[in-house]
Amino acid sequence: MFGIVPMIGGELFLSSEDMLGAMIALCMPSLFSIPFIVVGIVLIAIGVRPIIAGMRVSQPEVSISNDTLRVGDEFTVIYQQTFKSATDVKRIAYDFVLRETARYRRGTDTVTVTHENKVDGHEHGARRFESGETFNDRRMFRIPREGMHTFEAPNNKLNWFLKVHVELEGWPDFQQEYEIKVIPEMAR
Repeated sequence: MFGIVPMIGGELFLSSEDMLGAMIALCMPSLFSIPFIVVGIVLIAIGVRPIIAGMRVSQPEVSISNDTLRVGDEFTVIYQQTFKSATDVKRIAYDFVLRETARYRRGTDTVTVTHENKVDGHEHGARRFESGETFNDRRMFRIPREGMHTFEAPNNKLNWFLKVHVELEGWPDFQQEYEIKVIPEMAR
């Protein structure tokens, strides 16, 4: 099959291979940019999720009974969150975790590895919250006696976190984490 390309002073016939090559040359910049467009859309969606969840729930008020915690200490977390509109909640979960982060070199690459050890947790089941209703909860947690204090060095970190996960029916989940500082002392 031949295509016709008009030229000044006549016509030039192209073979089907030449036509295919010309079409690929025209489409290549578009094909090359598709992965970048997809990644951009995914990043925008991830960034918008907290904003969408914020349409249903307010920012929580979180207070911790003691800001100078030692290894083995018990502490209380008070959590309050108001629902802006009627919302069905699948569950509200707390996870108390020790996060270990290590950074090292592998050849010319720098690799960061993160591992979380769940120490304790609690979960509230499904229920409906009406507009203006506030979820109030009080939980006790303990830094394990065999645990480690908060530690940060250039390539290694040990950090304690309380992670809160509110699963909303039909909406993006609300997730937040709160760092718990543990000083290098043992509780009495």
